[in-house]
Amino acid sequence: MELIKKTLVMATAAATLATSNLAFAEDTVVQLYTWREQDQALFDYINEKRLIPGVQVNLNVYTEDMESKLRIDMQTNRPDLYHAKAGSAWIQPWIDAGVAAPVSDLGVSLDAFGEAALAGARATNGDIYGVPFVMQMESILYNKAVLKEEPSSLEELEATFADLKADGIVPLHVDGRDGWYLNQVLHETILAGMTGDEWAQGVVEGTTCFTDDTYVSAMERFKSWQDQGYMNPNPLADDYGAMRTGVALGTSAMMIDGIWSATPASPMYQIDPDLELGFMAIPGEASKVYGFTDAHLAYNPNSDDIDAVKKVMDFYTSPQFTQLFADLVEAVPASNHPVDVTNERVRMAAEMISNNSLAAQPFFHDALISVDPGYRPLVSEGMQELLAGKIAPRELAEKIQSGLNQAGYVGADNCAL
Repeated sequence: MELIKKTLVMATAAATLATSNLAFAEDTVVQLYTWREQDQALFDYINEKRLIPGVQVNLNVYTEDMESKLRIDMQTNRPDLYHAKAGSAWIQPWIDAGVAAPVSDLGVSLDAFGEAALAGARATNGDIYGVPFVMQMESILYNKAVLKEEPSSLEELEATFADLKADGIVPLHVDGRDGWYLNQVLHETILAGMTGDEWAQGVVEGTTCFTDDTYVSAMERFKSWQDQGYMNPNPLADDYGAMRTGVALGTSAMMIDGIWSATPASPMYQIDPDLELGFMAIPGEASKVYGFTDAHLAYNPNSDDIDAVKKVMDFYTSPQFTQLFADLVEAVPASNHPVDVTNERVRMAAEMISNNSLAAQPFFHDALISVDPGYRPLVSEGMQELLAGKIAPRELAEKIQSGLNQAGYVGADNCAL
């Protein structure tokens, strides 16, 4: 790994700012669209070392609203490849537009990927539309300079909350403004820590309900933290950036977030370069984290350079890419290839995802997100109302269940109100 990093530094130092966009004259240049700026150094290295024979990859990074850029540029047959977000709801519009196709059409082997990774790239029709490449984990993240010891139960967690509050530190900083955070990160992490596999699996199958005591009790426990002053005073006034800033500065001890905030590209390290973050499950009934495929590499079947596209797709499935991704991006690869992981954070996250992650994933499941209104808007709206004090936890449960039932949810009859 040290040799790779030294080589990368030397290559970068010898290049101009445009080096990553230059190609050898005889190589085919393909365009890859992404929101993942943390992958730039990886592709600088891949291109510099010519690791994909005859192909150079030009990474086009759009950190805000990449979807709009795709909609516009697909009209002129760009890009050749793009990073797709997990879940059938994201990929379906591109399938309908004819700019996404199954990986099997190119003959790309996915033998190195388990079901948990492939689930995020599977469309409603059952086909796989991309090569998964990164796993994410959502849990409690905490500033190690503030929280010295991880609580092992909800009682210990709440005692820690009380001690931190007495010391003038916000125990748990919550972003109550951003809907995507509330439904994908906060809510799902609560489910992972305080409900469990049986209930979550039942929800996606329609055999358990949001109005069950399991769910209502979890949300009552969460709301009690706000009622006792263990959160930032006005969560709806704080966005994602404010939450991460508080934890980075140490004025807040913990947040519920994704492990992406602990990677070198995280802006939290611009606030405190010496910041050390730990992560743990909410130590509730289930005490699990929420692990999932964050992104997969999809392709435009109309590309003029489809042979080069296949080479890139194949490289994404290789042991070499898996190792480079772990080394240079310092994130958890999605494939099952053995990886020599020297980064303790990556190693621990990989183990937690593998051994202690909620099996069912309501946020990504067709049974919940293919109806209208779906699970995601119902949860984000309900969570904001809960944090604003407009509804109680049981009313939140009824709001979600009623909305799903009216939309034709598979468990509507079983969960009738």
